[in-house]
Amino acid sequence: MPETTPNPWNDPTAKPLIQFKNVTKRFGNFTAIEDLNIDIYEKEFFALLGPSGCGKTTMMRMLAGFETPTSGTILLDGQDISPIPPNKRSVNMMFQSYALFPHLTVFDNIAFGLKRSNMPKGQIADRVQEMLRLVQIEKFANRKPEQISGGQRQRVALARALAKAPKLLLLDEPLSALDKKLRQETQFELMDIQEKTGTTFVIVTHDQEEAMTVASRVAVMDHGKLKQVDTPDRIYEAPNSAYVADFIGEVNIIEGHSTTQRDTVSIAWAKGQPEIIGTLSKPGMDGNVTFLIRPEKIVISAEKPTDRRNTFQGKVVDIAYLGNLSTYYVQMPNGQMIKAQAANSRRRSSRPFTWEDTVWLSWTDTAGIILDR
Repeated sequence: MPETTPNPWNDPTAKPLIQFKNVTKRFGNFTAIEDLNIDIYEKEFFALLGPSGCGKTTMMRMLAGFETPTSGTILLDGQDISPIPPNKRSVNMMFQSYALFPHLTVFDNIAFGLKRSNMPKGQIADRVQEMLRLVQIEKFANRKPEQISGGQRQRVALARALAKAPKLLLLDEPLSALDKKLRQETQFELMDIQEKTGTTFVIVTHDQEEAMTVASRVAVMDHGKLKQVDTPDRIYEAPNSAYVADFIGEVNIIEGHSTTQRDTVSIAWAKGQPEIIGTLSKPGMDGNVTFLIRPEKIVISAEKPTDRRNTFQGKVVDIAYLGNLSTYYVQMPNGQMIKAQAANSRRRSSRPFTWEDTVWLSWTDTAGIILDR
């Protein structure tokens, strides 16, 4: 496998495999994609993430050739792919339903596309065996799709999609039919297969955890527009908007008015409450701001901490027990609800806080994110 630049999106000399240039797609009066620009690089595992109707599947269908842009250009390896029919593109798509042929064996399902490409018969058998080994289903080669499990059918569909060695593999909600535990296991297998083959994967999903697990970069979409494109850790730790922060995991959103002094920010957010102290991310942040903080970055305690400036008292009004951790819903005197998470290192019977307890919430100056409103 040839060497590629780590994080090519940070290399101005790297050439993208896929380029969307000012792409708009309309269906009648409805705009599904609006003036979209994005670069995706070779060997990336790229995730399109967003709620239903945000445009992610339309983007994928345009890459596959099932839809054409209303305006703008889509390039694959420098070539405008709009005039190229789906079956002539070096692109394959794995559908959510898997779309396997029920009357064919697993072997013949995988071989189907290879036979249509006029590959010599001996090479077809070798390639199918290679794909069966890759997805670890050799022993099911002679079974029909209805004779294997959902997870095994998913592997057959993946093997069939990869058999012709496409430059780009599109995966439309590929794991949605699997149960949670199998889905989590398969995510890591997908990553391993993508790394072994060196194929560029673009996955469409509405599952935040899935996108954050498998992807080298994530594009968060809303109403046909890209809200943020970044690595999973940056999307989570440095969201560029309250929308992105709220879509990825849980977050507390507090509106306030900020005053800056040197490298710190003081945020007035509730009458009679101490101001929130944060760190300055850019100059000139005086005015209306949004303060974002993840529940796991908040410490909940019975006594007021003495080592932090951000300390606030409230009352526990609800508790969500999630096994490995609990989320405490703490109401502030002004009515604002703040979620704090704590690991359940003890048995549930000895949980430190319960409903109606008065508690202290605290966090460091650098724990939250301040955004202009």
